[in-house]
Amino acid sequence: MSAPAQSFSNLYNFSAVPSNAVGQNPSGLTLASNGQIYGTCVNGGTNEFGSLYTITTTGTASPLCSMSNNAAGDNPIAALAQGTNGLFYGLNQSAGSNQYGAIFDLSSAGTLTKLYSFTTLKYNSHTSLFTNADGAYPDCALALNTNNGNFYGTAGNATYYGGTNGYGTIFQVTHQGKVTVIYSFTNGTDGALPAAPLLVYTNGVLYGTTSAGGSNGYGTIFKLTAAGVVTPLYSFRGAADGSAPTAALIDGKDGYLYGACSAGGTNGSGSIFKVNTNGILTTLYAFTPGMNFNGTSGVANQYNADGIEPNVLVLGNDGNLYGTAHYGGVNGAGSVFELSRAGQFKVLYSFSYAADGGPNTDGANPTSLIQLTNGNFYGTTKDGGTNSFGTFFTIGLPPSITVQPTNQSIALHSNASFSLTASNALTYQWQFDGANLPTGTGSTLSVTNAQITNAGSYWAVVTGINGPTTSSVVTLSLTNVPVSFVNNASALQYSGGQFSIQLTNLTGQGAIIIESSTNLIQWTPIYTNPSAFGTALFIDPNAGNYPFQFYRATTP
Repeated sequence: MSAPAQSFSNLYNFSAVPSNAVGQNPSGLTLASNGQIYGTCVNGGTNEFGSLYTITTTGTASPLCSMSNNAAGDNPIAALAQGTNGLFYGLNQSAGSNQYGAIFDLSSAGTLTKLYSFTTLKYNSHTSLFTNADGAYPDCALALNTNNGNFYGTAGNATYYGGTNGYGTIFQVTHQGKVTVIYSFTNGTDGALPAAPLLVYTNGVLYGTTSAGGSNGYGTIFKLTAAGVVTPLYSFRGAADGSAPTAALIDGKDGYLYGACSAGGTNGSGSIFKVNTNGILTTLYAFTPGMNFNGTSGVANQYNADGIEPNVLVLGNDGNLYGTAHYGGVNGAGSVFELSRAGQFKVLYSFSYAADGGPNTDGANPTSLIQLTNGNFYGTTKDGGTNSFGTFFTIGLPPSITVQPTNQSIALHSNASFSLTASNALTYQWQFDGANLPTGTGSTLSVTNAQITNAGSYWAVVTGINGPTTSSVVTLSLTNVPVSFVNNASALQYSGGQFSIQLTNLTGQGAIIIESSTNLIQWTPIYTNPSAFGTALFIDPNAGNYPFQFYRATTP
């Protein structure tokens, strides 16, 4: 299960230095169209109410804006979303004009403009719920719908949901800040408390999850049309399928949506699933049981082999799923993992344990993960690091071969080619029986006018910035080459009643049957040599039983 990452580096330690403009306790990361990484910090900044910043792939952080506990809001816990106009749009979880959160835009130069403040909550004594028109305390990133140019988001936190029914909302916001509430959850089959960003799917249809409600009370997966019609697709049961999905759904580009549940699963530590657009769900992986440190209680003190409470899931450029678990792992401080679509799981990195949120070298409790075009993953941890206020890290993986080469079988003097597809590749080197081929430096290797000496085993070594990956070993077989015996003196030996002879011209043409005869009329199969390449030694242990013996080699 566990496999170390090719490389892990802590690139930046967020700081508690007074008036630290970069911020503390990082939350979301966004890759902008200009290749820059933009981030949010829920705390810190010069005013101690959170901040927005940029950071390079080498870990140089620059502050953009510090929140001020004013009409623009504070405590930005969600990642920024870039609009079609180049501006960045975000949500402040609290403050705003009414103290229930706000929406803002941000220029690349760091100019912040308040666009909208969520309205005041009112307590309903009959239902014991807090309601308003639009929701409150938004903590999920906005999603841009390129079909109409608008953003879509959700509002409602674990204590004060808001909305007309008191269970959270879905809203649309224009680039100018006009907010339209599209749906208010009812805590029925539709669910309650939307706790993950929405996914904009094909034709502008949106998919999302709720962490509560539904038919069984453990959360739902739903579909939202452009007209504002919500259709529940799946209600979690809190069993092997999981409960409380909080990681954003991702489009697998294969007809399935992929997501993670922060709880439930076979062992109660969370699960990863795929679901089609008809609501048929398949659990791909269940995280292992958590064990407590020193007998203490609380999820934050639990450890296991792979992680607890998966909170981020992304689609890698190699087609695999990558994500983070906020807690757990072998040190109890969270993990980064890889999961194939077939359910093969690998731990890439386990963060070290920071007692009571104290210092460590790498961070604790990861909160975000993105992949850049160089193939490396970049992420943040909320806690830990040398200053105990979180880190910015990178994980580099060697190239991933997404399409392996396949065996080729051709006739002598024909042509063949081997090819593969790899992500994060810089160079290719094909090898034949362990020797580098001077012409094999691309993703495709061509063999023209194949000779007997070309038959054998081929593979490719693909190298990226984080090291090499070797492809599957494949063979080139020549089907119309007759096998023969080596007839020189050294290849024909008789000793101790045994006769040995070497076969040659083995080109993978299939099994070779050795037959013997004493009269050249009646032949008896005595040995079958597996399909092979080059030469092979045949020994007849019964040769001494006959005054003379004839041998021939045939194919089935």
